Amino acid sequence: MHLPTSITLFFIVISGCFGKHRRSSEPHLKILPSGKQEIRAGKNLVLTCRAQVPNLELIKDLKWINPRGQEIPQDDRVYSEEQPGDAATALFIKKLSEEDAGNYRCTAIYASNQELEARVEISVFIGITWEDAPISQYASIGEDYKVRCVVRANPPANIDWLKESLIISTGEQYVIESDGLLIKGVTKKNAGTYTCRARVPQTGELEERDVRLDVQEPPNWVLKPSDVRGVEMEKVEFKCQALGSPNPTYTWVDKEGIDATEKEGWILDETTGSLTAFQLERKDAGEYTCIAENNAGRLEATAYLNVIIKPRVQELQNQTFSVGTERARLTCKASGDPLPKIIWRKWSKNEPFFAGGQPDDDRIIVEENIIDAPDYTDGERKWKESTIIIDGVKRTDDGLYECQAENEGGRFYKSGHITVEFGPTFEDQLTSKEWSWDQRPIKLSCIATAIPNATVSWWYKGKELGRQDLDRNFEIKGHGPGSDLTVTPLKGEYYGVYKCKAENPYGIAYHEIELEEAHEPSQIQQAIIDKTTATTLQFRFVPPTDMGGLPIDAYAVEYKESRSDWTSAKRRVWPAAQTGGYTLEDLSPKTTYNLRFGCKNRVGFSEWGAGQTITMPRRGRPEPPTLKTDQFGVEMEGGVIELNTSNSYELSWQIPEDNGLPIDLFLLQYYPVRKDTTGSGDWSRVGDITKKEIPHRGNVRDRLDLQFQDTYYRIVLQAHNELGFSTESSIIIKTKKGEDFEETSRPAGLSSPDLPLIPIVGAILAILIILIILIDLIFYKTKEIGITYLLCQKARMCKKFDPKKESEKIKGQRITSANGSRNGGTKEEDPLIYSQKKHSQVSVNRAGNNKTSISNGHEYAV
Repeated sequence: MHLPTSITLFFIVISGCFGKHRRSSEPHLKILPSGKQEIRAGKNLVLTCRAQVPNLELIKDLKWINPRGQEIPQDDRVYSEEQPGDAATALFIKKLSEEDAGNYRCTAIYASNQELEARVEISVFIGITWEDAPISQYASIGEDYKVRCVVRANPPANIDWLKESLIISTGEQYVIESDGLLIKGVTKKNAGTYTCRARVPQTGELEERDVRLDVQEPPNWVLKPSDVRGVEMEKVEFKCQALGSPNPTYTWVDKEGIDATEKEGWILDETTGSLTAFQLERKDAGEYTCIAENNAGRLEATAYLNVIIKPRVQELQNQTFSVGTERARLTCKASGDPLPKIIWRKWSKNEPFFAGGQPDDDRIIVEENIIDAPDYTDGERKWKESTIIIDGVKRTDDGLYECQAENEGGRFYKSGHITVEFGPTFEDQLTSKEWSWDQRPIKLSCIATAIPNATVSWWYKGKELGRQDLDRNFEIKGHGPGSDLTVTPLKGEYYGVYKCKAENPYGIAYHEIELEEAHEPSQIQQAIIDKTTATTLQFRFVPPTDMGGLPIDAYAVEYKESRSDWTSAKRRVWPAAQTGGYTLEDLSPKTTYNLRFGCKNRVGFSEWGAGQTITMPRRGRPEPPTLKTDQFGVEMEGGVIELNTSNSYELSWQIPEDNGLPIDLFLLQYYPVRKDTTGSGDWSRVGDITKKEIPHRGNVRDRLDLQFQDTYYRIVLQAHNELGFSTESSIIIKTKKGEDFEETSRPAGLSSPDLPLIPIVGAILAILIILIILIDLIFYKTKEIGITYLLCQKARMCKKFDPKKESEKIKGQRITSANGSRNGGTKEEDPLIYSQKKHSQVSVNRAGNNKTSISNGHEYAV
């Protein structure tokens, strides 16, 4: 018998309620929170196990057991704690991980024999974690690339891909895989931002990550390294440059693969790829490789560094030869890489020596060779050797010789000396005669020129002074190359010829010095007066017949007024001058003077002689000043001075004699001039006169204001005192043509300083007009053409025309100017008709109707 369904369900619910109540009243353990625990990884969890028993004191051994059946370890992350005053224990798990998942049990003993247990399941789920999803990734152009995006999640996450917010699906180029997005045949267009989207449907978690994809290009050469040559101890630069995306990095290595920047003084520019060595050494030569690389690829290129070794003169020894030596050699040895060129030059000459024979001296030959370098050199194998060979050494070969070694690295100079030894000479000896007087000591000097230096000794009358002749009146200082002999001539026997002897290994030489006794000169022969003014006298002297053995060094005059005696005479002394002009100033006008003259040498004055009596003239106008033209310009033909500048002129002069009255001023005048064309050579003024009075306060120069260029000027200067002006001193000058010269920069009436063009041009024009008139008259008489003919014809045609007279004149006739008469008529020329053109036909017809007509190819009624 079946019970109704509703009754059955009722009994089930009632029985379940009773069973539950019965279990809850029995001793048991309860875990809070109850039920399955689903916790996100990384979170913290605490579970509490509490005993549900009547008597809590009977609970023993209350503990937690992990899923592996082990008691909970007591560490910093997982541990348990008893709850005091309460039969309970708490399980602490910090930062949950997947290893912490499983069934945990809480156990206890109740009343010593009843085991109690409660279970709880802990489920640890992992949130979306980006395991391998870099935000910046790089792909090489033309290759396949997977955009990495590895996501960890529990439960597993679903992955979607987007680019620039557009969903990507698997297709020809894109393939969505579990660990990323595969792009086939990457191009530039594939660059951009990709979004990796992860979602967990069970938990509703959603995460997105943007990945920036750069499409890279492998490096390509822009500038491959090339071989370079650098100079030792100087800077050299390797250049290397490539383009790529991203920008490549550069590395330079030597042939051993060692980074070149490890060398001292080698620096790499990481931006441009240039490698610079600041102090090259010989050992730096070799191959160097430039490496340019980025994530997309790598390039390598090799270049060679050749180190140029600067030239250096290694050997150049001074040499000594005697005069006449054959095959004398001066050798220069030089090193360098490449081997240097050697050039010889003597310091006393500008021209270098040539390899081989010399065009101006066939004694000298220059030889060149390449020799092995000594073993002690550092890396050098060869040297350059150059030798100057001299056949028949002369004294002129003595001196410094410069050896210049030159190659790409620079130049090196070193000098060697050739010393030419020769016997003594007296080429530098200055004197061969000396004088003494009044027992005065005199020094005789002897200079011997020789290499090596000569030994000098003095000899007199066949005896060597100081050895064979020990006379104390001889004193010798120095025995070579210079030597001085001081003689004190107490007697006449000390005057004579002294011999200087010089000696070295190459020979002996002698030089004689004559010692004479000097005395005062004799009286001068004559004093000649060249010029006399009111206050000055100018002399020249005829020297004495006996100058006392010494040259005259001064002339003198004593002068006094005629009524005075010689005790009150004045004296004037002049040093001897080659010009011979001696002036005595400050004399009084209209005064008579007595004069006597003398001369002097180193011994003393001569006696007075050549006396004269002179009466000075009266005061007068000053003498003309002397114009100085030596620095004014260049003297041209005819005494004309051409100025040497175009913008600055300064005239200077010498102050003249004032003739007894002081000069108070100078009058300066200048004006443009032109040379006359008559052949007289005179100059005529063609412009205004510029006058300037210059006060005489020691002024001897003045600036000229010359307005016109390329023009002749006459300059006149006069001195003035109370009695008037001196005669004129004048010169003709020509100003220089400047760069901005124009024809307008000449005075009016002067078209050219050299030629008077206006009269010439006028004469030429007149001649041309006369020739034209004569030619026209000839054509008028012979050809009846020309200007004169036309004027005459025009004058005749203007006369009044009378038909009756003309008709009577030609009555019954028909006249033609060409081809003879018509109808047997006779030809007659008429001035009116003949005025027509020569080749025109003119006719006068008398018609039957009493009308007369004149025709010129046509008929016109008159």
